[in-house]
Amino acid sequence: MGECRTIIQIPSVTGLVDHICLRNVQLPLPSGPDAWHRLGRRQPCTMSLKLSWSSVSTSAKEDDVSLSLDYGKLYQRIDKLVQEWPNPQEGLENQISVVDIHGQPANGSPDMGHGEDISLLAGRIGSLALGYLHERSRAINAIRPGAAQQDFGQCEVRLHLPKALLRAQGGLVHRILQVLGNNQVDATAAVVIEDEFRIENIRCHCIIGVNTHERVEKQAVMVSLKIKGQGNDHWRKHFLDIYQEMTRVIAEEVDKTTFKSVETVVVFIARLATVDFGNDLVTVRAEKPNALAFAEGTGVEITRSRSFFC
Repeated sequence: MGECRTIIQIPSVTGLVDHICLRNVQLPLPSGPDAWHRLGRRQPCTMSLKLSWSSVSTSAKEDDVSLSLDYGKLYQRIDKLVQEWPNPQEGLENQISVVDIHGQPANGSPDMGHGEDISLLAGRIGSLALGYLHERSRAINAIRPGAAQQDFGQCEVRLHLPKALLRAQGGLVHRILQVLGNNQVDATAAVVIEDEFRIENIRCHCIIGVNTHERVEKQAVMVSLKIKGQGNDHWRKHFLDIYQEMTRVIAEEVDKTTFKSVETVVVFIARLATVDFGNDLVTVRAEKPNALAFAEGTGVEITRSRSFFC
């Protein structure tokens, strides 16, 4: 039986778009992905959030914060959600459902417990922020009719777990972009339109370069991956099942190489990430931090699909 898809309507913005930002907020997770594969361990986590709406103009014109969004209250509600993670209470204030662009619920992976699915947490944070925006827009319009576009909202959430991977100095990053949308019965939902994971700064050591001195001793190569998906549970589960092993294998395989060019290294890694680990599309960046004395790093970045190698 084919899945039933719901038509999702996403209103377009009709005026100015402004942003409320929370940057690098420390949100320690009661339970999250652990580099040693231990379940139920507390993990450091940093969140950045950008909530877009239309707009702050009336608040700015009247110099009245009651006609804008209260980022303090927004933070408190996010903090409460995270403190209860991975078992948040039902009926959190301003929480709305999270769906993909086809209207299918984003419920996370049923067999992945103990807070391992950080994409589910990011989606819940975004839906809470959009729900708060939707309620505040209605309240603002009740005071000043037309001051806010009530049906428009966009939220970008970025979660950074710096200790999630042994070989990746920059850790694991998840980014999700959601917008306010409505289904056929006018129920408001947070619609996922962009979804990606990043693995930052996998530290490798290999022989690389064309200069004579570069062929004598291994040097550091920093590798980062970006993998985008379709905003559905199946794609997220696949990535969360393989990302730790994929990071380890890439580090170990690059360590064995003796290529002359960084270009060859990034294509080699892209093949591993797509063909060997089943990712449809990957962006790979590799940098040599010691190549130039006065540059932090020099490197190459490419994007390749699995079909490119088939």
